[in-house]
Amino acid sequence: MVFRILRPDSISVWKNEELLKRFPRYRGIIDNKDVARYIIAKSIKCEYDTKDTIEHLENLLKKKSVEFNELLKNPTEDLKNRSIASKNYITLAEELANKYLESCIFCERQCKVNRIDGEKGFCLISKDSFVSSAFLHMGEEAPLIPSGTIFFQGCNFGCVFCQNYDISQAWKGRRNIEDIAQKVDVLQLAALAEKLVGKGAININYVGGDPIPNLHTIVGSFHHQISNITQLWNSNFYLTNKSLSLIIDFIDFWLPDFKYGNNECGEKYSGIKGYYDVITRNLKRIHDFGSGEIIIRHLVMPNHVECCSKPILDYMAKEIPNCVVNLMGQYHPEYLAHKYKEINRRPSIEEMHAVKNYADDLGILYEPVS
Repeated sequence: MVFRILRPDSISVWKNEELLKRFPRYRGIIDNKDVARYIIAKSIKCEYDTKDTIEHLENLLKKKSVEFNELLKNPTEDLKNRSIASKNYITLAEELANKYLESCIFCERQCKVNRIDGEKGFCLISKDSFVSSAFLHMGEEAPLIPSGTIFFQGCNFGCVFCQNYDISQAWKGRRNIEDIAQKVDVLQLAALAEKLVGKGAININYVGGDPIPNLHTIVGSFHHQISNITQLWNSNFYLTNKSLSLIIDFIDFWLPDFKYGNNECGEKYSGIKGYYDVITRNLKRIHDFGSGEIIIRHLVMPNHVECCSKPILDYMAKEIPNCVVNLMGQYHPEYLAHKYKEINRRPSIEEMHAVKNYADDLGILYEPVS
């Protein structure tokens, strides 16, 4: 028997009827009334060969996505009792992900290095994945506690204010990654996830750094996990369309960051191009064609209410109304932020009030998770 000491709000939050309305399947998985999407995907048989071209595998992936979503919407049998196929929708996605590694396009940097041969792009992660920690997290948003968090080494962003820079940035060019993190394959990652389930996790939370460079290992681990538990993608969300296609049907819950309300701030502070265009494209896709169960984290930054916070809230209200947002006031100048005068302080009380008042005016749900 597992005994857990929970934050009181992790229990009381489920009394919020609007939250229950927006997260029905997630709650259903917690209560073991619904089946996690990855388990259903393992029951969908796929015929392919490792010698098949990327184009052939991509076309097959699209067909299996249609089959998956038809089954999810109109089940012809008990989804809990479907048998697992040896070659299935999960293993197909894993095969395609490993082919993408030969010219990596997981994130929109599209470094196109051959990670299979040990080449490294911006994230400095080759074909191997490294976990810096895995534990039962009690500090996440109330509906997510206790969360089985798995922190991956490496990140495709270069945020000047990074609060996890020890994981994402600080080691680069200074230390051997194997000295500070555990290398994991698909079996070891699946074992980590199952261990967290045994400790009482109600979701498996892939975070970092960022999970994007490790997408192939995460997808591969799904074939070896067995527990009916929510799979949660906690990410900066700077994926390509192709890599999002590899996980969109397997992830039950999404926890994306939405940092900037324009492309310019994204390039200035995180060193990436087209930020707003990419993030809004991906958010729209998971809202309309994925599980649609989303908590967006927006870190309110000093002097960025007008250029970032308000445009982000406008977008949410108009394009992804089913999402819930965590309006975060935890920003503080870390890492290299001292070099940027305009963000070298905490957000003021007035700025936080302005953002929350704007969210209220738009009818955005944020209080249960902020």
